[in-house]
Amino acid sequence: MTVLRSPDGVRVVLLDRPGSGAVTTVAVAPAGWQHDPWGGQGTAHLCEHLATVGSRAADRRVEAIGGTTSATTHVDRQEFVTTAPASCWRTVLADDLDRLRGRIVFDGREFDRQRDAVIDEVRALAASPSPWPALSAAVTDHPIHARDGFGAVADLERLTPDDARAFLARTFRPHESTLALAVDVEAVGGMRAVAAVIERGDPEARDTTGPIVPIDPLPYRPRTVAGPGVTDVWRARTIPGIRADPHRHLEWVAAASVFAPRDVRVGRAGPVAVADTEILAVRGEGRPAEVTKTDPGRARRALLGLADRLRHDPVLVARAHALADGPALSTTARTLARTLTARDLRNRLTELYDTLDAAVVPDPAAAPSGTARPSSRQAPLPPTPRAADRRLHAVPGWRPRPVSTTVGPVPVVPAVPAAPAGAVGSTPAVAVRTPAPTRLSVRLADTSGVVVTPPGWHPVADTGGGRFRAAPLTRDEAVAALRSLPRAGVETLCAVGRDAEVVTVVSSPSTPTAPTAPFPPAPPAPSLADAAADWVALGALNAVARLGAGLPPVVRVLRVPGRRGSVAALVSPDEIAAAAAAVTAEDLAATRAFCSGQARCATGDPDTHVDLLTTLTALGVPAVSGPTDPVLAFADAVDAVPDDAVRGALAALVGTVRLTNVMSETG
Repeated sequence: MTVLRSPDGVRVVLLDRPGSGAVTTVAVAPAGWQHDPWGGQGTAHLCEHLATVGSRAADRRVEAIGGTTSATTHVDRQEFVTTAPASCWRTVLADDLDRLRGRIVFDGREFDRQRDAVIDEVRALAASPSPWPALSAAVTDHPIHARDGFGAVADLERLTPDDARAFLARTFRPHESTLALAVDVEAVGGMRAVAAVIERGDPEARDTTGPIVPIDPLPYRPRTVAGPGVTDVWRARTIPGIRADPHRHLEWVAAASVFAPRDVRVGRAGPVAVADTEILAVRGEGRPAEVTKTDPGRARRALLGLADRLRHDPVLVARAHALADGPALSTTARTLARTLTARDLRNRLTELYDTLDAAVVPDPAAAPSGTARPSSRQAPLPPTPRAADRRLHAVPGWRPRPVSTTVGPVPVVPAVPAAPAGAVGSTPAVAVRTPAPTRLSVRLADTSGVVVTPPGWHPVADTGGGRFRAAPLTRDEAVAALRSLPRAGVETLCAVGRDAEVVTVVSSPSTPTAPTAPFPPAPPAPSLADAAADWVALGALNAVARLGAGLPPVVRVLRVPGRRGSVAALVSPDEIAAAAAAVTAEDLAATRAFCSGQARCATGDPDTHVDLLTTLTALGVPAVSGPTDPVLAFADAVDAVPDDAVRGALAALVGTVRLTNVMSETG
């Protein structure tokens, strides 16, 4: 990675993503809830909303071309994440730089709308089973941790637009801000082109030289508190933040990995999120079992996974550079993973349970909301499967049939041995090489009425069912995950990452077995152009039909005639015909841009990338061996599909009622 500086001091961390069709930016401003003024609890959270909708980057242009925007407020900063097609990189980068310079414009109507949205979030969190902020109030007498960063309803109702403008002027400071930019550097014109955008723009004339002084309006609260929507006892202690003591912070992260992901929290936002003092929370009142032989291995894998994310995940890269020495943190995590012992874990866990003297307990007088988000979604650690979930299984007779595609400077030569006697039919497989850690995705056929999760894999929400993903840390773990797949019924296998070609070289024991009845053949595969026409047609169709009913559009769909379990929606031919007739040329142009941009943006995130790749492969969308990512090839086909082809696809949809979701986790 390369670090650049804008003329007014914004630190820009450049991550090269060869072969990616997306640009991802993560802008970090030093404006957290510790800077909320007296009587204005929630000002930072409200200003995060206003900075998202009030900057040029958030005027719906990104969403209109298939991209995404999101933002979060932490104790000492705000983070703004944008993913868009790589062709928009100059605009996205310039807009984020303007945001960090405080160039945020909003009117009174927008202020009222965003304040109402924040108040709704505060009330929903108060009714949820989340232990925050009650737990942080119990564990420390520090008023920053004791406050609710989401905000207080009474304070929010008193805030005015002038209060928000004053907060933004005081806290949004370019020389204390960080921006991570992940893009294919060569494809956008090289380092010089990026530097040219960073160096443009007039610095702000306002005075931002004085320190940002946190204001502490809240007194110390009791050590044991009752949470209104909490359903479990949570206990906690303070641990060093990532800037205060990186090594000790990572030791506690390793110790937390021994617990099940639902039973531990490293603060509200996970590891490497708070500079000085963080909170480690554990569910339940009992002590854990003795450290087992497999626990050090789990802790090492957790640290190695975090080290990889500190090098490849734009959000964690931005955090690391904003809070500490970014490049050194990844090295520290890897070093600790090599030296960690069972005794180290035992010492940390003993210390943990000797110091868990603060707790949040259920409030019997408050009934939790049935619609509130569960506490398990409050920033758990990444899942780390137990050793029992990673045992190896022989897969006699199964081999992938590669449709090998590589991205990046290292060529991949498929090496697939001949299938042994009695082998089941070959399986479509696609490998796309990228710099990020490898993700695997598989679709299993439902041959017995129940699709069983293979060991080491995790189910993925999908209207068709049978989708699983694995995110191994090493090539050996990828091989182990592949060997844990069942002998029969593997429909599709895809891999994205630096060891993606493992799907073409992994072999299984060639123990002869009896032939197995093949899965019923899929319908004829569409051409790339036909698949693109179908996607744009359904995108335009859903935008018209759903927007007319007051619903958001569902454009991520493709028809799969004859595939079992693929029905996502049922509509009458008359409804389809009426909606198709209402589609205009402008609708088609907007939908084409959205669908193409959505596919390109998928390549910016490994999980989304492998999900879309799996779905396209399962649908039979052709992938040609060579240097082009099939997802980007599909995006190019979407850009090129003519209106008359889309009109033909719309006409063909009148008698079709089987739809399936392409972006399987988001629809």
